[in-house]
Order: sequence, then structure tokens, then C-alpha cells
Amino acid sequence: MNRTDSSITRKHSGKKLPFARIKGPIFIGRSWAEYLKMFDLEVEQLAHESILDCAAGASSFTAHMSNNGCDVTAVDILYGNEADILCYKCREHLEALIEGLKSFDHFVWNYFQDLEDLRLERSRACSEFIDDYRDHMGERYIAADLTSLPFEDGNFSMVLCSHLLFIYDHRLDYEFHLKAIREMLRVSSRELRIYPLVRNRGEKSPFVNRIIKDLQEDVEILKVDYEFREGGNEMIKIKK
Repeated sequence: MNRTDSSITRKHSGKKLPFARIKGPIFIGRSWAEYLKMFDLEVEQLAHESILDCAAGASSFTAHMSNNGCDVTAVDILYGNEADILCYKCREHLEALIEGLKSFDHFVWNYFQDLEDLRLERSRACSEFIDDYRDHMGERYIAADLTSLPFEDGNFSMVLCSHLLFIYDHRLDYEFHLKAIREMLRVSSRELRIYPLVRNRGEKSPFVNRIIKDLQEDVEILKVDYEFREGGNEMIKIKK
């Protein structure tokens, strides 16, 4: 049964929340295990894929999977920075997120037990990312804008994009969404998966239907076995 941590039931008082003051998308560590659920992936399947993780942030997916024999590359606009700078940013953003979540009641507490569990899981993911980033910056971790990826057409069999498109539709306009999706499709030989499709309070972004209408590819919306943000239990799969 889903459980809501008691510290999150307080309503937002109207003050600007800590994570709302962060400029640009939040840079935190999502774990490789979260990725498997968010994108409906099986470990055995990944051994046969060439994967690009877009707007990867401090996720441990590339580190963990690469160190277990998979072919994974990550891109993020912040990857040109030194490891210590990204480590500080990840820790700072995680604390801001934890503080901000205390004011909301529209998150689902089943993957994480409570705020402390979330803090521990995300901190572990960040540490795994930073250790790998120190060794493989510029190799596994490439600094790039999603609208201009430095790869050849069809370079990857699968492209993933987590927690940037749709969820930030108040900051990133529709033209950015469409251009970024077309660019990610360009470097994919088979498919693109994007998660989540919601923004605030479980409301699906209106950009989702516009993207489906404007793309020529085969587009599906699929349920996934992961939900932290209320209503965020769907991904979009675009096949070429």
C-alpha cells in the first residue's frame, strides 16, 4: 500500500520553496535501479543494447551498467565541469529537494519509504556517479545540449531521457521539446524512451499530445512500475 510520510502532508504556505530557487533543472542522483523501473528495462536486455542517457545528471545508471559490461554513454550540459563542482551541486540540490518536499503531499511513498530513505538512495547514486565521472569524464560522460548531440545518425540502439522534458514545460518551450526529441531520434537506430510525462500535481504536460501529433514515428504511452511524483507512472516510447 502506498504510504505518505507525515512530514510531507503540510501544504505549501506560499513561500518560494528551496528547489524553486534553483536555476535550471535540478541536478541530483537517481539510481540505476530507478532507471530500470522508470523505463521498463531488464538487465539482461541491456547487454545487447548501445544506450545513450540524455540529461543524465548525477544518475548512477551509466556508471553501474558500464561497470557491468554494458555499452552506455551519458550526456548532460553540465558535464564539462570538474567532479568536485558537480558533487557540490548534487549535494546542494538534494538538500533543497528534501526541504522542499516537506511542503507537498502529492508524492507517492512506495519506492522510497520516507525522506531519509530518499536522501540515502540519492546520495549513494550521486557518489557512484562522481567516482565514475572522475575516471571517465569526456569518455562515458559527454557535455552536450539535447538539441545538438555530438553523435552520428543511428549511433545508439536506445536513447533514454529522464526528468527534463515535459516535467519542465514551464521553463522549456514546445519548440525546445520538439527539437530535442527529433535530435535524440536522429542518434537512435531504434527507439527513444522519455519519463515522466507529468508536471505538477499529477497533471500530464499538454506537450505530450502535441508531440504525438507532430511526430511521424510510432509513439506509445506505456505504464511503468514506478511512481514517485503523483501520476508519474507512464513513459513515452517512440520507435523509428
